[in-house]
Amino acid sequence: MNTKILKVFFTIILFSNITFGQTKTPYSINDELFELPGKWELLGKIEKSSQYSFTNKKIKLGLLISARKKEMFDFYSKELSDFDFLNKFYTWETEYWAKDDNNIEIEKIEINETEKFIIWKLKIIDKNIESFILSGVRNNKLIGINLSDNNKKEPKSRTEKIEFLKNIYFNK
Repeated sequence: MNTKILKVFFTIILFSNITFGQTKTPYSINDELFELPGKWELLGKIEKSSQYSFTNKKIKLGLLISARKKEMFDFYSKELSDFDFLNKFYTWETEYWAKDDNNIEIEKIEINETEKFIIWKLKIIDKNIESFILSGVRNNKLIGINLSDNNKKEPKSRTEKIEFLKNIYFNK
């Protein structure tokens, strides 16, 4: 192959990677599409509760993703708006984690009523485990995306973790 053709070929590849971003791995969970950036391995799933666990060994991230019908929850009521339901879920979930445990820190990071999501952080102090979580409602389902950064040498920044969760939630 001549060098001119090779240069054009590599320019096209470089441009397409810059323009379209990296490869996305699509997963359908309870008829909800999630496009994960890069190469992800499915570690396991609990189909009954629509919970899936993924890992990306290259960037040392772990994800737990769930997409469950709102009606599955005891506190569901058809009179609740999606955002009211989401707030009830957040309260229910955080009370579960904080119940009788002084080793848990919970921080509400961002609330978006229009887009129907809450981003929060859960830290288990004595185990040095920290997760950034996006809980949201779309298509009458409660979506949960839990991100664990296992890269001890070069962890992602707080801002990067938040953007990562949003990109997965909105399939950007």
